[in-house]
Amino acid sequence: MSSLVFLLVKSAKNSFFELLRKPAKLIMWIVFLAMIVGLIVLSLFTTQEGDSFQDIIWLKGILFLLILLFVGIAVQKGLSNGDAIFDMNDVNLLFVSPVNPRLILMYGIVKMAKTSFLAGFFILFQSNSLKLGFGVGFDAVLIVLLGFMLANSLLQVISLLIYTLTNSRPRRKMAVKIIAVALFLPLIAKLDIQLAGAGNPMTALENTMRSPVFSWTPVAGWTSEGVVALIAGDLAKGLLFLGITVLTGALLILYIALSNPDYYEDVLVATETTFEKKRSLSEGQINPEAASTKKIKVARTGISGLGSNTIFYKHLRESFRANRFGLWGLPSVIMIVSVAILSSFLPSDAGGLLIILQILMWMQIFMIGTGRGLKELYTHYIYLIPESSFRKIVWSNLEIAFKVLVESVVLFSVSGLIMGETIVLILLTIAVYTLFSFLLLGINYLSMRWTGADVSAGVMIMFYMFAVLIIMAPGLAAAIALGSTIEGIGVLIGMGVLAGWELLAGLLCFALSKGILHNCDMPVLRTGK
Repeated sequence: MSSLVFLLVKSAKNSFFELLRKPAKLIMWIVFLAMIVGLIVLSLFTTQEGDSFQDIIWLKGILFLLILLFVGIAVQKGLSNGDAIFDMNDVNLLFVSPVNPRLILMYGIVKMAKTSFLAGFFILFQSNSLKLGFGVGFDAVLIVLLGFMLANSLLQVISLLIYTLTNSRPRRKMAVKIIAVALFLPLIAKLDIQLAGAGNPMTALENTMRSPVFSWTPVAGWTSEGVVALIAGDLAKGLLFLGITVLTGALLILYIALSNPDYYEDVLVATETTFEKKRSLSEGQINPEAASTKKIKVARTGISGLGSNTIFYKHLRESFRANRFGLWGLPSVIMIVSVAILSSFLPSDAGGLLIILQILMWMQIFMIGTGRGLKELYTHYIYLIPESSFRKIVWSNLEIAFKVLVESVVLFSVSGLIMGETIVLILLTIAVYTLFSFLLLGINYLSMRWTGADVSAGVMIMFYMFAVLIIMAPGLAAAIALGSTIEGIGVLIGMGVLAGWELLAGLLCFALSKGILHNCDMPVLRTGK
């Protein structure tokens, strides 16, 4: 046990000393902490007149939906290759050492807390929204973050357990799917009964959320009920439901440790899969289908275009091969349905639509890099086209620009209509979201231009996050100031200012990243691929 404690303490010390040796990283972390402190101060001094706060029961519904999304992800991971709670350093150092496997498992569980915190880091930036929407302070934000971390950690253990029990057993996988659906049948039945008895769907939703069936729904119900109870001051109920979450996780960990002490083979699959993806990316292999053994059905062939615009037609062909509806895939449909459901729980005013916008913008920070435009930098074709770097960048990102625009129109139109928002506000949210994606592309190219486009380097990830927060800060500050000081149309003016700032900053980022195709040390060029 002392060796594992030594490893954790030593890793923490090395991380701290690494910050001291790299001033750039240290400055970035200082800025991150300063922004969090700024958000705390902002939430303390932000006031809202009247008693127009939403009932905290709707916060319970929002948290339930958020955790429910991670429940689906955990079950899917468990049925495929499990969740990665170790990395290859643990495999090379611990799996071959004379340390009790059960203690090593506990070591991996402790490390999961870091992953859970990073997964819920965006919650810290919602302090102002929670203050304005529900009249709660920053202490409520910390309680929400704690509940999310507990739920996410439990789901990681559940994912590992599902993989351990169902690996190479089709019947057990089917049984897990049936059980997963059956656990939510009482809640679905309760909602149907309420919808049939109440004339107003919102009343039916509220009655369902106040029912014991909702609170006792595994993981999502336990956590959301416990968090809201603590925020409301009901300490006994809060500790009861969060305690059930912790106790369930402890019992599952105990079961894994006692029933399968030689679990190395089970957790190794997910660990190696994650490691190979990172290594392939660092070597310039960004096409997962190339290394897959899955049979690919060939649809229509051939591309159009001349010169750099050929890249755009190539992306369209790849999109229609991957999805029947081209730019629209299963993730897009899931996102629209999720936003529509979430909109039903949010307040029917400008705050609700702004919360949707914040969530989607935060997700877009991490999703924008999965588009085909940025990945073109890791293949050699784009370097062989005898045209300017700017034209090639524009054409390589045209497909994702269309995709984001179409998605944003549908997302915010559906959300705005559900909440009864004005056409002007819906159009402004579409503009802010679309131009934010344009800005993110510019920041990505700018960070690649300065770091040599080595996406596996932690420096680039830190620089990217740092750049997004710093570049967005002036526009966000102006939008918040205008929205808070000007009554009535202040929110609309602030949204317009933010959209204008995103456009200006995005153009500047693209201008500064000019010549990226001729001035960066790409992995594909280093390896000769």
